[in-house]
Amino acid sequence: MKLTPVGAALATLAVVLLAGCGVRPTGVLDGGESAGGLTKGLRLYFVSQAGRLEGVARPGVPASRVTDPKAVIKYLLVGPVASERDAGLTTLLGDDGSYDATVDGDRVTVHIPQGALLGSPVENRNLKGQLVCSIARARAMADGNGTTRTDDVRVTIRPRGDGRPGTYVCSDFLK
Repeated sequence: MKLTPVGAALATLAVVLLAGCGVRPTGVLDGGESAGGLTKGLRLYFVSQAGRLEGVARPGVPASRVTDPKAVIKYLLVGPVASERDAGLTTLLGDDGSYDATVDGDRVTVHIPQGALLGSPVENRNLKGQLVCSIARARAMADGNGTTRTDDVRVTIRPRGDGRPGTYVCSDFLK
C-alpha cells in the first residue's frame, strides 16, 4: 500500500498529536540545594587489615568534646571498640602518651614521639593518616557555622627530635 502525500501528512500529524497526549509543558524546576556538610558525631580513622584507613562513627560524642585535637588523640590511643577490632580495625598510635597538639586557626600541629615513624612506609603513612583525618574531621565538625570542610584543616605532623615535619590534608591519605 502506497501513502499519498496527504496520507503521509495526516499520519505524521496524528503521531505528533498523540505523542504528547496529556503532558503539559513546564518550566525549569529547581531541585533545591544538594545535600552538604558533615554527618553528626565524631569520626575516627583506624587501619583495616587491608592496610587502608577506615572511618568509624562516634555519634554519641558531641562537637563540644572534640574541639581540642588532644581529645581526638586520646580517642585514637584508646583504639577501636570490640566490634571494630573484630572487624579487623586497629590503631597505629603507640601508648607512650607523648603525643601533643597545638591549634592556630585552621592549622594544627601534632608532635609525635621520636621513633613513631619507624614502621614500614605504609604503616607510617597510615599513622599520619589516622591523626590527620581524625583531627581534621573533628575540627571541621566543631566549626559553629558549618562552613569548614575536612580538607580546609591543614595538619602538620612533627616528629620529636630531628624528624622532618610534613603538612597534610585528609584527602592525601584517602586516595
